[in-house]
Amino acid sequence: MILVHICCSVDSHYFLQKLRAKYPDSQLVGYFYNPNIHPRSEYSLRFNDVKRSCEMLNIELFEGEYELEDWLQSVQGLEDEPEKGERCMKCFDIRLIKTAIFAKQKNIRIFTTTLLSSPMKEQQILYTQGDKIAQEYGLEFIKIDVRSNGGTQEQAQLAREDNLYRQGYCGCEFALLKQRAKSQKISLELLENISQQFLPASNEDRMRTFEKRDICERESTPYVLAKRPIIAWRNLRSVAFSNGTPLDIYVLADSKSKNNVKTSKIVWIESNVSSPLALSQILRHTTLNAPKKVTNLETHLIHLGIASKDDSVFISLQDFNTLCGSAYKNVKELLVNPIAYEMENILRVSLCGFSSINPIIVLDERIESNLRLHIHTIFQEEGVFRVIVGNANPQPHSQDFSQQESVFS
Repeated sequence: MILVHICCSVDSHYFLQKLRAKYPDSQLVGYFYNPNIHPRSEYSLRFNDVKRSCEMLNIELFEGEYELEDWLQSVQGLEDEPEKGERCMKCFDIRLIKTAIFAKQKNIRIFTTTLLSSPMKEQQILYTQGDKIAQEYGLEFIKIDVRSNGGTQEQAQLAREDNLYRQGYCGCEFALLKQRAKSQKISLELLENISQQFLPASNEDRMRTFEKRDICERESTPYVLAKRPIIAWRNLRSVAFSNGTPLDIYVLADSKSKNNVKTSKIVWIESNVSSPLALSQILRHTTLNAPKKVTNLETHLIHLGIASKDDSVFISLQDFNTLCGSAYKNVKELLVNPIAYEMENILRVSLCGFSSINPIIVLDERIESNLRLHIHTIFQEEGVFRVIVGNANPQPHSQDFSQQESVFS
């Protein structure tokens, strides 16, 4: 019997098959212990994917404790170390020692780690540390090279073929911050969404995508897992003042920043606006090959707020509710439980058209005085996974509008 410490599905899926081929008479047991992975949602996503992989390979899997605080204390002072530096070596020790302890508890004499298959890890250092820890606990550490002779390329190909979750960073927040800073990007993975909205390129969005993959597999529905580049949007801060008094505001998705801008007086004008609910129905049933014929698209007469000195667009909560079929009592409630991101984009099309980035601001009530706006948003290119479903769509889990239907029903 061999206990295998598992770090992620991309490494383990290939490593376990190579290990089984080399030791066909030994039973393999998986042990997922990775307190370095941050945030918790990323940890859960990786564990679920490892669980799926082990089920595919018929390998028993155990999960260790998620001891993030203990891990952070153990690497204190090493936060600024580069990848493959002292922090990584300490991280190896933490996980391999825990694996050795678990092996002793299960009366397993031999152990190894899928970290050996990762091109981001120093193999010789892992060999040395594994042997040292094995000697301390009276165990044997298996050293196997699965990278050489095209192994790394074969591993990547297998991950694509078996639709594994291919994460974008090693695991710990320190490596992630350095990696994103090098590419001059913000670490969206560390921005936890306080609302219930699924934002593209968020941890919640990734979890929903791979849950959809799992549904397709359970229901034998054909699908393709594709990676696509998108422009992800995030609102980092939004504040408005009227005569020095702060206002609650809700800023719609894909609004650009406003850096301490004082608007002119807001003029409210009646305007016929296409119903975003009706538009969503059209978009839902439209394909490139068979466009839906649009007849008598429903419209609503609402008031749009326009400030002549600024390109911001304002809408009252009452008109917002009219357009979206919602019943929010105030903007605070909208902030806590917003509509679906997809519906926000359709509402933006109704108000300002395709490709617009005007700040669209929801107010509790119409205000005619000028406002001072502080809105800090970012647009950032990200790669996201999407499940392309074949003919048998696994209802009621059709992706983009399931949340929207529950909000507006």
